[in-house]
Amino acid sequence: MVGQHAVYPVGRVSSETVRSTRRALISLLAGLWLLLLFGRCANAVDIELPGGLLEFGGSLELVHEEMKNAAFGQRIGDDVRTSKQELQLQLSYRANERLSALAEIKLRSEQRVYADETPRRSEKGVERGEAWLYWQRLFDNNASVKIGRQNFSEPRQWWWDNDLDALRFDYSRDSWRLTLGAAEALARKSSRENFIDPHDEDVLLLLGHADWKLSSSLKFSAFYLRQRDHSARPPLDSLVETARADESDADLRWIGLRAAGDVYLSSGGALTYWLDTAAVAGDEAVFEYGNATPGISRVTSRRQQRVRGHAVDLGLTWNLGTARRPTLAVSHARGSGDKNLNDDTDHAFRQTGLQDPTQEFRYYGELLRPELSNLAITTASIGFGVTAGSRLTLGYHRFRQVYPATFLRDARIDLRPTGQDHDLGREISLLVEMREWENLKVVLAAATFQAGNAFGTAAGERANSLFLELTYEF
Repeated sequence: MVGQHAVYPVGRVSSETVRSTRRALISLLAGLWLLLLFGRCANAVDIELPGGLLEFGGSLELVHEEMKNAAFGQRIGDDVRTSKQELQLQLSYRANERLSALAEIKLRSEQRVYADETPRRSEKGVERGEAWLYWQRLFDNNASVKIGRQNFSEPRQWWWDNDLDALRFDYSRDSWRLTLGAAEALARKSSRENFIDPHDEDVLLLLGHADWKLSSSLKFSAFYLRQRDHSARPPLDSLVETARADESDADLRWIGLRAAGDVYLSSGGALTYWLDTAAVAGDEAVFEYGNATPGISRVTSRRQQRVRGHAVDLGLTWNLGTARRPTLAVSHARGSGDKNLNDDTDHAFRQTGLQDPTQEFRYYGELLRPELSNLAITTASIGFGVTAGSRLTLGYHRFRQVYPATFLRDARIDLRPTGQDHDLGREISLLVEMREWENLKVVLAAATFQAGNAFGTAAGERANSLFLELTYEF
């Protein structure tokens, strides 16, 4: 599903499309061969020790991704191919039924190649993964405590799916569950970094998540997140290392509710529904920077504002319950926008920053992947099983700004809207998931995004993406 680029002749587009498809197929075959070869040589290793059980395992991941015409031909570097490789090694220890530990390390490399004269980029480094101590079956056997770097995740990954340095407490009974956590970055995440990411440095997070299962057709969830940024705030006209410039210091609170469940039909199918509501409030200091010297930025402005936003995300999936497991789904999400940009309150919703925008078949588009802020997004999809281990899903997304604005919050289109129209555009996405081999997973996703009138003279232009991921777990 590759569209035509207005800046290229049609013939050239066809040639580029053929070459792109050929490269993807070569990457797929090469990746399959490497993973299967690696798989014959690597298996999980269990070692019984006098004090417990030691287990070694991990995964190998290969990713190939292409973005074409991401700036609709109006900027250089808008055609890029990215290749990523990650080897994750994991060592776990279980002393007894109550105490266990885990340590994880990731070896990563990434290469970016551009279609024009933009210099290619290559990076590699070591990244720390999860590393924790876990005590479970405490008190009346319903409580657990985990300390260290760990993953916080909830089923929809709409609130959070992220690794955090944290202390966590879980308590569960038959029909309800409670999770509480306190997190703050203690060290840099990767050897490629010389310091903690300025967006995470000195930021304390308090998280809460509670579930009440009333029946198979109804479960309520409540979420809470408190973000307190106590990092130093640079004074006006001061100089800051560009890599350490932080555009926002915010003390924010998110609170939300979710209702979800499955309604089983007499025909053998089922309806799955969800309704997420959320609100964010707090205070924020916003900084703007200008170039002073290479690698150094100057604080050119600083302003204080209140934050008051809200959002809703609701949807329905119909599982037909027949042999190919077909599903039909519709959903709508809306994050409030800011009608008046000149007052001291930002009414635009913003997500927590802990959500996972890279999840497969992204909720808000495979290519655009925007944060739900000043947006209304309508989605429809159809999926069905091709084989017992493979599935295909086709999705359609329509994007509109609640209030026309000259920016998008955290999207992959490298061109700003004009702020004169609501219509951002439409996207068609295709996802293929294959689990035909033991321990091996293959994901192929393609998308085309057509710009709407909000992009002015670029309206009607198309951006295209291709994503290929191969993961072998051992």
